[in-house]
Amino acid sequence: MICNAILSPVVVVIRTVIQVARQIVHTVCELVSSTITTIKTITEEVCNWVKENVCSWLPWPFDKLCEWVSKLVCTIVTKTLEVIETVWNWVCHEVIETIFEWIEIFFEYVFYILKWVCWAIDWVIRLPELGLCKLGVRLPKFMGVCVKILADDAGNPAIPLADVQAMMRDAAAIFRRCNIRLVVCSTEIVIKPEFLDSTVCEFSGMFSRFFSWFSTHACGCCSMVTVYFVRDIAAASGCAYPGTDWVTVDAAGDGTVVVQEIGHLCDLWEHSSDPNNVMTDVGGGTHDQITSWQCCMIRSSRFAKLAPPCDLLSLAADRLTARLKASVGEPFKRKDRGRP
Repeated sequence: MICNAILSPVVVVIRTVIQVARQIVHTVCELVSSTITTIKTITEEVCNWVKENVCSWLPWPFDKLCEWVSKLVCTIVTKTLEVIETVWNWVCHEVIETIFEWIEIFFEYVFYILKWVCWAIDWVIRLPELGLCKLGVRLPKFMGVCVKILADDAGNPAIPLADVQAMMRDAAAIFRRCNIRLVVCSTEIVIKPEFLDSTVCEFSGMFSRFFSWFSTHACGCCSMVTVYFVRDIAAASGCAYPGTDWVTVDAAGDGTVVVQEIGHLCDLWEHSSDPNNVMTDVGGGTHDQITSWQCCMIRSSRFAKLAPPCDLLSLAADRLTARLKASVGEPFKRKDRGRP
């Protein structure tokens, strides 16, 4: 946790610098494109003015020669500007954007490796807490979650917002058995149609574009879980990759899938053979039970904290109570986990 506390601001700063640099370059590109367009417009106006106010006053055949020369010059200048504009837009929208994407991918994989280093270091602190938890010492803890629902180009979300909220309430009810308050810090609908149905849950996914994009756009770093809701995950209802701080859940999932994927991030990688257990991969059963050991693993992870997440510390007592109560409500109607 100490390692992650050091890594987190570094990650945020680097991601912010990349985004600021990208915005500056985008602004410069738009400014240059606008300037080229303005020059083209002025060129056309000058050519028309020359034709009407200069060439028309010359005697024949000089008027025709003037018109021919002005038309030739204007055509050359206009076509040259169009070529420059096309090349410039290609460089801005393709070359520079690709460079920024590769820079983001490079840093995300560097961060990913460093998170594994922190994972190994943090076990030194985690082991005593695990021991205390097994002895029954379980102080109230909080877990901050950031929800991002992917949508198509028209803004249609992968899963209705009401269903997502119900799933999170269902997940919160299970976490409360571990004396953990699940707090949804933010909910956002993100236009990203290319990842609605293209995510997978296998080793090769770590080298896919969605992996680096989800990592880059996760909320903060290291100590908050980002839950991405997609329309479909190949051969799964949810997915978590070791060492990350985000999970994916699709339309076939429910609150227990959210808990299971977060449990994976907390190092509960082994599936239970009990169909009633939340970490099961067996169809049927209630799959909403959680054991004492599973609670201790989640409680001792970097995602469970003694201090309230988000902006809760700045809220007045009554607003804080209302905010925490909002995470508990009618459970989502659970679905038969027929897929592994």
